Amino acid sequence: MDRKSFNSIREVRQPASPAKKDQRAAAAAGLPETEPRRGVEGSSWNLRIGFRTAPDYNPASTVLRLRPDIQKNGPETRLVKPMSSKPIVLMLSTMAESGMRLLNEAAETRMVQATDLEAIEKAIPDADGLIIRTAGKIDGRTLDWAKRLKVVGRHGVGFDHIDVPAATERGVQVVYTPGANTQSVCEHVFAMMIGLSKHFPKLMSALAAGDYHARTSMRGREIAGKTLGIVGFGRIGRRVGQTAHLGFGMKVLYHDIVPAPEEVELRAGAQRVGFEELLQASDYVSLHLPLDASTRKMINRQALAKVQRGCVLINTCRGPVVDEDAVADALDSGLLWGYGADVYDQEPPPPNHPLIGRPDVMLTPHSAAQTEEGLRNMATMVAQDILAVIAGQVPQNPVNDPIEVERARQARGLEPLYQTML
Repeated sequence: MDRKSFNSIREVRQPASPAKKDQRAAAAAGLPETEPRRGVEGSSWNLRIGFRTAPDYNPASTVLRLRPDIQKNGPETRLVKPMSSKPIVLMLSTMAESGMRLLNEAAETRMVQATDLEAIEKAIPDADGLIIRTAGKIDGRTLDWAKRLKVVGRHGVGFDHIDVPAATERGVQVVYTPGANTQSVCEHVFAMMIGLSKHFPKLMSALAAGDYHARTSMRGREIAGKTLGIVGFGRIGRRVGQTAHLGFGMKVLYHDIVPAPEEVELRAGAQRVGFEELLQASDYVSLHLPLDASTRKMINRQALAKVQRGCVLINTCRGPVVDEDAVADALDSGLLWGYGADVYDQEPPPPNHPLIGRPDVMLTPHSAAQTEEGLRNMATMVAQDILAVIAGQVPQNPVNDPIEVERARQARGLEPLYQTML
């Protein structure tokens, strides 16, 4: 399907309910005549999903309808409202009020636990949209349960726990929230870099144990003027580089399969180099990679053998990017000064995790984005795109190509998802 033909996709409408018939029923019951529910001037509402569709569609949806089986009962006749016409959005976790408010105004939200597969199997067939955070997994089997599903929204940036090709094949749009937590994660990186450089974990433990004089037993170091190597130069990596360069006067190296635009490099004072050169030259290495086959265990024993002694390694992207046992050995040997991580190979990490409890690490429970601002941004962005797709509008932040999604729907004989292509 080319873009021109895509733009000509017919709008899907529900058959119009005869307004006059509803008005006669209301008059027979002694009710005042009512006007059809209106949205923006020049448009009306689709009964099934509650969003604007074609201007010529004009259902009298606010009129109470008489049930035919009750009409026979004469003076005992009762009126019932039609069933809710709102779309259903299935939530696998709650989110900030900013996003919930948007969803509740336009949709019916239902909540199930992300790890309760039985509950998901029961609830997902009725869902028009689904929102997932870090817990749970959306794979082909889950998508096969979802007969009405149009869109899956990732409340966050990484989407490795969503089978995107399977969603595309089934005509399901996937959206996410890039940029929503950029500043939150960037600040987390520097908190770990500074904390490890000044032995915060060791000194805080010593002070809690009553050893005030530990203050003179170890020396920290400044991060100013040091070399920072950034592996993965996307939104967060670029923000980290810019902050390091402008805020701390650090020399910034980066490694990415795609070179950044020249103006981006200039703002961060960044130079693109090979992976091995970055490891050998950096005092600090910060990881900002997506998780895929090429990045899984990218930081392994072979890679760690190339870092300069005394390097600090920070991982706020995805746990499986790092071989955690190899990191523990590098700390034991003194090759690494410290290790900071917000993510783990297995989440939650097991009790016998090789890094938890060490004095030379700073570890947090996947909480770098758990700020008021970050959570508000993610909730708002995912809610807006979920509702946009259900309403037939192209999302602002698609993961899979909307045109490919539409082609898959056409091949399966499903209703077109989008009214227009922007």
